[in-house]
Order: sequence, then C-alpha cells, then structure tokens
Amino acid sequence: MFRSAPPQVPMALMFGGVIPFASAAGAMFIWRDDYTLVITAGTWLLVYSAIILSFLGGVRWGAEVAKRERPRFAELGPATFGALIGWGLVMAAFQYAFPAWIYAAMAAAFVLHFLYDSISPELPIWYRRMRLWPTIGAVLSLIAAWYLIQRGLASLGGAG
Repeated sequence: MFRSAPPQVPMALMFGGVIPFASAAGAMFIWRDDYTLVITAGTWLLVYSAIILSFLGGVRWGAEVAKRERPRFAELGPATFGALIGWGLVMAAFQYAFPAWIYAAMAAAFVLHFLYDSISPELPIWYRRMRLWPTIGAVLSLIAAWYLIQRGLASLGGAG
C-alpha cells in the first residue's frame, strides 16, 4: 500500500500516453515548411493535451471519492481546473487562429497540475513519482510546438 516504486502496468500505460504528444510534435517538425499542416498537427496536440488534463483531474476525483463517503470540495473543486483550462485553451486556439502562446499556456497547465499532484498526500507516492517523466515529455512536446508555431508565424510575417 505504501510502495514507492510504480507498478509496471500504470507505468507502461503512462509512458504510452506520451506517444501522442511526441507524435504530434514530431509531425509538426516534419511538416514545418507547410504551416497548414503544422496547425493540423498542433490541433491534434492541443486536443490531446486537453483530454489528458481532464484525465489527470479524474484521477484526483477517483482518489477522493474512493476514500471518503463525503468527498471534499477542497479536493474535487481544484481537480476540475485542468479540464476547464484545457478546454478554454482549445477554444481560444480556434478563436484566435492558433497563436503560439496557447501551446506555452498548455505546457504551464501541465507543470501546475504536476506540482498540484506532487504535493498531495491523497495520492500514492509511486503515482506522484511516476508523473515526472511523462509530464516532461508533454511539456517538451508543447514547447516544441510553441517554437514551431512561432517560426511559422514569423515566416508568414505575423506574431504569436
């Protein structure tokens, strides 16, 4: 119950969850000379990021409702922020024609969610430790996307 090493199945699944991040960022890099394709792959990355932020909040909900007959708002409320931020950033991307800052903001949301989870005594130690490398993978993918969007906008004469 108080193990510090992550079980193999969740660890494998969590690292598998990084594949869409890396794949979308990789597609953006491969297609870097075609801004339309960069935006297409960037959309995949943003939508997947929002889904994963929602999933991470769901983990917090699951941990809380499994432990308590009367779940606490202080635990459930903040767990919804990732989903709301992810959704808001995807909507903003469509509204404002995919500015680069959207990708940086999404990366910041992952860092904040990681910090939120890492200080929580409600989550197992192994889970908190396991989250580090997938979070780094997600953030690096989003920062690469930010750079590629900036590069694309600069080549078009715009700003992001």
